[in-house]
This record gives sequence, C-alpha cells and structure tokens, in this order.
Amino acid sequence: MPEKNRLTLFVLLSAATLTVMTGAIISPVQNLIRDGLGIDAAYAGLIITTHGLFMAIFSPFMGSLIDRKGVRVPFIAGLYLFGIAGGSGLLINSYWPLITSRAVMGIALSGIFTCINVIILNTYEGERRDKVMGWRGSAQSLGGIIWPPLGGLLGDMSWHLPFSIYLFAIPLGITAYTAIKNPVTYDRKNFQPEEDISIFTITKNSPVILIIFGLVFFSSFQLYAIVIHIPQLLELFGVTSSLKISSYIVSMATAAGLMSLIYGKIRVRLSYHAISTVGVLMWVIVFYIISIARSQLTIMISVFFLGASQGMIMPTVMAWIGEVVPASFRGRFSSYLGTFGFMGQFLSPILLAPALIHFGIRNVFTASSIVGLVWFIILLPGLGKKNKNRHPF
Repeated sequence: MPEKNRLTLFVLLSAATLTVMTGAIISPVQNLIRDGLGIDAAYAGLIITTHGLFMAIFSPFMGSLIDRKGVRVPFIAGLYLFGIAGGSGLLINSYWPLITSRAVMGIALSGIFTCINVIILNTYEGERRDKVMGWRGSAQSLGGIIWPPLGGLLGDMSWHLPFSIYLFAIPLGITAYTAIKNPVTYDRKNFQPEEDISIFTITKNSPVILIIFGLVFFSSFQLYAIVIHIPQLLELFGVTSSLKISSYIVSMATAAGLMSLIYGKIRVRLSYHAISTVGVLMWVIVFYIISIARSQLTIMISVFFLGASQGMIMPTVMAWIGEVVPASFRGRFSSYLGTFGFMGQFLSPILLAPALIHFGIRNVFTASSIVGLVWFIILLPGLGKKNKNRHPF
C-alpha cells in the first residue's frame, strides 16, 4: 500500500474512534458529573447523549453537502470543531453551557461520521471494502478500549479532566489536511441526474434500506442502554470507582473490536441479513441475562457479548447501504445512518426512562431484551432466502 494511502487510512481509522469517544470518555464519570453539577441521573444521561440529537439533525445537511462538494472540507472542519467543543468541558462549571458544548460536538460529528463512510465506499470495492469497514469497526472499538479507562483515570482526579481527551481531534485535523482528498470512483458516464431519481424512489425500489436504518437506530439504542445504565446497575454491587466502571465499557469495546477485525472473513460466508440476525439474537440473550445477573462477572461477560453483536452489526449496515444505493447518493444515505444511529443514542435514555422510573434499573435491561426479540422476529423470515456471496441481502 502506498505511503499516502496508509496515511489516509490512518486518519480515517483514528477519526473513527471519535464516534465512540464522544460518549464513552465521560460515561465512567457520569455519576461524578451528576454530583459535581448537582443534577439528577436523568439530566446526567442527557450530557452523554445530547450530541446524538444534533448529530441526527445535521447529518442530512452534511450528506447533501458531501454529495455536491466532496468530503475534504466537512471532514477537516469537523475535526477542528469537535476538538474545540469537546475540550471546552475543561472550563465549564454549569449544566446548560456543558449541554451546549455537547450539541456543537454533535454537529461536528455529523460531518466526520458521514465523511468516513463515503470515503471508504468510494475508495474501496468488494472484499477489500468489507475488510476496511471491519477495520473501521475495530478502530471504533479500540477507541472504546483506550478512551474510557483514560477518562476514568482522569475522572478520579477531577470530573473536568476527561474532557481534555477530546483535544486529540485537533492534531488529527491537521494531519487530515494533507491526507484527505475527494475520492470519486464511480463512473460518471453512468451517473443518473438527481432530477431523474429521488431518495424516495431509491427507498421504494430497495425497501431493505428501511431495515438497515432500523438496525442502526436500535443498535445505537442498545449500545447506550449499556453505556448509560450499567454504571447505575453496578452501584447495586457497590462499584463506584469510575476506573472500574470503565472496565465494563472496555470489555464491550474489546469484543466489538475483535469481531470487526474478522468481519471480512465472516462476510465471505454469510449474507448481511444473516449476520444482522445473529447479532440481534445476541441482544435478546445478553440483555435478559444482565436483567437477572447476581454477580459482577456475569455482567462483565454479558457486556462482552453485547460488544460482539455490535462488532457484527455496525460494519454490516455501513457496507450494506453502499451496495443498495447509487454511488452518487452515498453521502446522503450514509448521513441517514448517522441520523438514525445517533437518534437511537439520544432517545435511548428517554424511551427507557419509564422502565427505570416505574420498575427499577434491572427492568431497563428487560425492556432492551424485548426490543431485541421484536427485531429477531422481524428478521427471521429472511433467513430462508438462499445466500449469495456478494448479494446485498
């Protein structure tokens, strides 16, 4: 691989860690932020997820911009803005300014997330694309291994210090200035003008797109059911150290990374549909076990397998969308993955709040298990279809 291509891949994979970094860094210190700001648990959860709402809102705009103008400027600007907004938490001492900074991070992340997907889809093809998508998933998971313990360690000194980690995005933006161009690999002769095709038409002709969007929404929903509520569950077992809490997030990220690393080999043997169905079945089992767990070890193992499901599903939806939409619409449809995914993050604590308030922390995980069961029922009929090696379904 040419040196320049290696640098580009390095920047893409490094930037991929930011998507998990956003919430994972401060998840271990969620209880400390809650106490430091004098707010209740529900408000503390919104500090972790507010970026998801703004990422969801701004993603379609970013996708349209990328399809028309290219990835370079939104990607580099997004990295700078992410670093500045995230790092500002070092100096913030009240709730609403902190929420505002998280909102700005979400806007920046909407450009970063979509650009990474479009660059990969437009630069690589076939098995190489699946492999790079898997590497992207592994990079995100590596971020989940590195950043939470570092955030937990710094958080034991001050709840402000973990916000310094977000400054990593600034030197990454400087590197991206050299490494990132505007790759376009599809054949312009086969380009269909936008007036002859619409997003509605594409979705109507490929209804599996709705399945993909649903999967990315609920995958993020389930991920943040863990990120937000595991610290509260662990309090029942006397676990309050932010560093120890971070070890559970690391367990999940490690499994996701390992699964994503071998994703290319899995994809050669299984269809996107089959991979997704197995991942969703793991949701059902894992969340039910957590809901009845009586030991920290049981929770740790369960969280590990939830991470494995994430490592299967997320590369799947990102590659799958690239195969079922025209290349000239990849920016927009990739941005909708961001919209649905980060909306799932934002809505997770809100939609699970009734279970938490009325039935207690354990039943939050019961509710998540039921969500998995519904999705398994939706996906199960498709397993009867004959699998073709490179067929998108």
